[in-house]
Amino acid sequence: MAKQEIRQPQQKRAVQKKHQIILAGYQLFSEKGYHSTNTAEIARAAHVSTGIVYSYFKDKKAILLDVVRFYLDGLSAQFAPLFASPITPQALPGLLSQLIDLLLASHTMAPKAHDEFLALSLLEPEVHALFDAFEQALLQQLQGPLRAGGFSEHLLAEKIKIVYGLIEQVCHEQLLHPRPPKEFETIKALAVQAAVVLLHPAV
Repeated sequence: MAKQEIRQPQQKRAVQKKHQIILAGYQLFSEKGYHSTNTAEIARAAHVSTGIVYSYFKDKKAILLDVVRFYLDGLSAQFAPLFASPITPQALPGLLSQLIDLLLASHTMAPKAHDEFLALSLLEPEVHALFDAFEQALLQQLQGPLRAGGFSEHLLAEKIKIVYGLIEQVCHEQLLHPRPPKEFETIKALAVQAAVVLLHPAV
């Protein structure tokens, strides 16, 4: 039996149907988990036939990859305004504080989705590659505004990576061991202070 050709939707209605399938996959993978969800359930949730699903996606893994892209695109859109203009030394502490708040929110606004996709990234190389590309793009976006704001080029990419690791650690620690708001603000301020010293234009 010949395999059905995978279509790339062109017309508005077809694009909408594919998007419905991605949204349904996102919801079901978040609620039930990827391995506990089948393609027929996704089709029902998207209000399309199973045949329509297979006309746009080779298999459930292909749906997963588009679902993860949809999730990461949403995160990228939230971070984009932070990097829209040069980052001056005076503006850096406030921006880093906002970045911590956004990263923390990204872990909590859809915790089931975040946990499921992060777990899958450890098991599925293609999912891991998407998360890795997202992180690399985020770090790359920081370089231009920092250069424009007068920060040193010397080891800038490496410094940004260290700062991002510090910020991620602060967020993960708060998620695993929540601190009272006042105490967390103190910890956040310490992380921002350390990051500012590392990224300082003179360093």
